[in-house]
Parts: sequence; C-alpha cells; structure tokens
Amino acid sequence: MTQITAPNPVSPDPDPDVGHGKAWVWPGIVVALLFMQVLICVVGYLMANSDPSQVVVSNYHEKALAWDQHMAKLRAGEALGWKAELDIARDADMLGDRTVRLSIKDADGEPLTGAAVRVEAFHFSRADQVVQAELKEAAPGEYLASMKMRKTGRWDLDFVVQKGQDVDPFTLQHQVGPVRWVPG
Repeated sequence: MTQITAPNPVSPDPDPDVGHGKAWVWPGIVVALLFMQVLICVVGYLMANSDPSQVVVSNYHEKALAWDQHMAKLRAGEALGWKAELDIARDADMLGDRTVRLSIKDADGEPLTGAAVRVEAFHFSRADQVVQAELKEAAPGEYLASMKMRKTGRWDLDFVVQKGQDVDPFTLQHQVGPVRWVPG
C-alpha cells in the first residue's frame, strides 16, 4: 500500500522565488528617483556656476556705498574738459595682443603730456576676464599699450588719466573686429 503524505502548509525551506522577487522594486524606484533628483541638482549647479558670461561684480556693496563719491570724481573729471580718442589696432600679434592708442587733448585742444594713464578692459560676454595695462606716452598726447584682446565684439574700457592732482576717470566702449595675425 502506498502512503500519501499531506503537504506541509508551513515549509521550513520556502521557495525563494515565490512572493519575494518583487520586494525590492518599489524601494529601488524611490532610491532611483532620489538619486536622479540629486544628479539634476548637481548638474544645474555646475551649469549655473560655470558660465563665464555671468559674473558677480567684486566689491559691489562697497561700490554702492561710495556711489556719491564716484559720481563726484566723474563730474570733476568732466570739468577738466579733456578729450580722449581711442583706437584699437585691428591687427594682432600671434598671442592676440593688440595695440591700444589713446589720444588725449586738454581743454584748449593741445596734446596732454606727462600724464599717467591706466586702463582696465573686459569683453561684454566675459566680464570676469579683466585685462589691465598702463599706457606709456609714445608722442605728445599719444599713449600706447599692448593688451590681450582676442575676443571679437564690444569691449568696455575703464580709463583713469592723472596729471598732477587732476584725475579724469572715464569709460569708453569699442567694437573690436576679428583677429588678423600679422607676423612681427
């Protein structure tokens, strides 16, 4: 005679594939969504902080507090009656340096000689890349400097001209054409 045994309802070794195979899916989805959110935030942060055309003005708060003094200096410089004419060479050397020429005349129309001339320049799309130079007098009223100005487009040049106690700060904007390399 054959003996039939009844199946044990509680097996000490349950089949691992039955009922447990999908237990990780929902927690896995939650973890994946959280990871994607962190990844999106990191990518957004890197994109926002790596754009060279966006820059915070240094010492902005101090400049804002000193606005009245700055405007007084500009008015005092305008009262001197000096006239400046800017010329930036179209041709550049192999490194992208261009000759910047500033012609300055006094209130009587005579060349302004013996002045100290400084300039800070930046391309409008790269305000964080400031180029500085001190212009030297090459002829009466003609001041020259070589500056790295590779980028084509509009440049903002902040000049400070000082002769004795007289100081004239002013800003000029200039359109710079494409670099043409000229062997020197």
